[in-house]
Amino acid sequence: MTRTDQLMALRPIVKIDTSKSSLHLEEFQNNTLRPILKFQNEIILALVNNSFGKVILPKSAIEKNLFIENYIQKNHILKNQLIGLTIALFTEFEVAFYLDYQSDINKRINQLIIKRVSDQIT
Repeated sequence: MTRTDQLMALRPIVKIDTSKSSLHLEEFQNNTLRPILKFQNEIILALVNNSFGKVILPKSAIEKNLFIENYIQKNHILKNQLIGLTIALFTEFEVAFYLDYQSDINKRINQLIIKRVSDQIT
């Protein structure tokens, strides 16, 4: 079994409506990023929670979401760790695609992680 086969076997199935024609980046997001982030969810939450330390999150959902977004965007070490957690589970083909669209894919990874963390951290 190759590394690619092993990585693909690890990824959970994420049901996404693919009936609309998608751009290559959208397909990559739906077929690669979402399953990897779902698989890495517990580690992502642990890293973010540990990074927060004794920070008390705002009570309102809007303020909490803004706080988390700003925190992850400004904490470059955490942001790079979260991107690294994702990239580490790319196949060779996905790494090649990532290198062609690195900036766009990093933005998508950050957006997906911020949404994921905001929805789950209380």
